[in-house]
Amino acid sequence: MSAILVGKTKPRRRIVRNLGILALSGLLALCAVYALFLRWTRIEPPEEPENAEAQRPVEVHGQRVSVGANWMSRERGIWEYHLEGEPFDLGYAQSRLGNRLLMETEEYMFGEMHRYVPSQAAMFLIRAGVLFRYRNLTRFISDPYRMELYGLSRGYYDTHSDFLPIYHRVVFYHALHDITQTLERSPLLGCTAFAAAGPATLNGHLYLGRNFDFEGPPIFDKDKAVIFFKPKGKIPFASVAWTGMMGVVTGLNTQGIFVAVNAARTDDKGKEGVPVELLLREVLETARSLDEAIEIVRQRPVLVPDFYLIGDGKTNEAAVIERSPTRTEVRRSKDLLPLTNHALTPAFAADKENERLKTYMTSGARFARLQELLGQNRGIIDQYKALEILRDKRAPGGEPLGLGNRNAIDALIATHSVVADATNLVLWVGSGPHALGRYVAFDLRKELLGDERPAPQDLPEDPVRETAEYRSYQQAMLSLKSAGELAKLGDPDALDRAIEEVESAEALQPRMPEAQRLLGDLLRRRGDSKRGDAMQARRHYERFLEVHPPYLHEIEEVRVILQSL
Repeated sequence: MSAILVGKTKPRRRIVRNLGILALSGLLALCAVYALFLRWTRIEPPEEPENAEAQRPVEVHGQRVSVGANWMSRERGIWEYHLEGEPFDLGYAQSRLGNRLLMETEEYMFGEMHRYVPSQAAMFLIRAGVLFRYRNLTRFISDPYRMELYGLSRGYYDTHSDFLPIYHRVVFYHALHDITQTLERSPLLGCTAFAAAGPATLNGHLYLGRNFDFEGPPIFDKDKAVIFFKPKGKIPFASVAWTGMMGVVTGLNTQGIFVAVNAARTDDKGKEGVPVELLLREVLETARSLDEAIEIVRQRPVLVPDFYLIGDGKTNEAAVIERSPTRTEVRRSKDLLPLTNHALTPAFAADKENERLKTYMTSGARFARLQELLGQNRGIIDQYKALEILRDKRAPGGEPLGLGNRNAIDALIATHSVVADATNLVLWVGSGPHALGRYVAFDLRKELLGDERPAPQDLPEDPVRETAEYRSYQQAMLSLKSAGELAKLGDPDALDRAIEEVESAEALQPRMPEAQRLLGDLLRRRGDSKRGDAMQARRHYERFLEVHPPYLHEIEEVRVILQSL
């Protein structure tokens, strides 16, 4: 009998063993396939140049830190970098000087990534998808830029190599604009910019203003940087961005060429192309005229649609280039030229995505208000009026909005805000927060050409910054954040406390649409008839519709809810 049992047990053991071997073999095969996938999609760095002179020790000289001839400082209240030399040297010096800031930014971004995507499986799939989608990205990046990106990676102390190799991550960081723009609620679809020249200005100069409304990590606002580049054999220029960015989103060169990018959305989608930050870098370091700048943008393939505001301080002419992966349209002016996030030229008249962005997002409202202000101030615009326009917080027609309303030109979300006199080669950069602080003057003739002339005056901070209204707004935002966290917990007591927090926010900022909507949602969710929650919810939904809610889809949702109450 025992022999029979033993005989039955052995086949079972063999089956289990074989299944284990099969599972292990399958797992090893999957690991091998994934390893091959990583190797196939990996973006490899170029070979390090033999004459990489920039790899020198960091030295401290008072308020300035230097690596060779390159240095950084915050003595004027904004981080500034002064970089010169060959491509590798430019990249290495920037990341070596700003290593701490780069590490802080990366830690924040990784923390946010894990907060929004806590699932390891989801993160694996997202990473694999991005690696596959952008595996050929460097095919459209020139050799000098690849070398400068490599210099950035070599100067950085890497703590996240387990996620992706540092050079690969640095390349992706320079395509962040292009990658995130495909998201439905892109953090970049809120920028406002304009140009005023000739008869529109007080002295005939070309003035440009822009709010870079990037609703990303607050560290990009707190630690914004002005980076002065002197690339060997190229045109010197200044870029307003953040530490670690060798590309350009806002900048001015010593030939008087100004550039700024506003995100867009169109029906045609790109497959491969150059990241926008590197495209605008090419414009600044090579273009000497508006026509040259337009031609560069026209020739390069792009990944996503964007609109570029370009000005020429020598001719006092500006242009908006409405660029999608398949179309390039240009609006030129020597007078007034407004720009938000939707196209105006006939080529985009039937574009459904462009119309949806204009109607359902905030671009239409901001454009209408911008047109009003430019028209009202035509003939008297200078750097002070330009800044006044960038700080406007009202709806079309001048109707008051609550602070932070996304329909406003100044929605208190700008990562950086800039005024430029392209004729006189002067940049004024807001020290923050957002557009509220003092605007520091940077004279490119002095910083990049070594000319000595009287220093331009800084522009004053926004009076709103020291008001009780702004302090109330800050407290209301904290209450809203707390309410959102409490509402996620789900239990009745947490819901009651969430409602209390939103009631506090609503009392502090009665014109805040977000507070009215959230209060209506939470009261409807609680549904306590004894406390009259349904009636109160209706009142807050109706108030929401009165205080200029920025997004049409939310207006439509609330109207449907009101019909059901």
